[in-house]
Amino acid sequence: MALEYIIGPVLALLLGMKFTDYRSKVKDTKISELENKIELLETETPKKMMATLVPVAKAVQKLNQQVGL
Repeated sequence: MALEYIIGPVLALLLGMKFTDYRSKVKDTKISELENKIELLETETPKKMMATLVPVAKAVQKLNQQVGL
């Protein structure tokens, strides 16, 4: 009977530790995926902004020349 008082809590502890380890690994994987996405955004966003703004800036400059500003 005393053995059940020891085995139950030990099994619960081991299962809890295994579950915590599993959840930790899942979170680490998710964090690394998000970090990779952030790095990609940090590199791609300036390129896309320049590709969008350069034609607009050239058009504004051309309009300013035509108007005489």
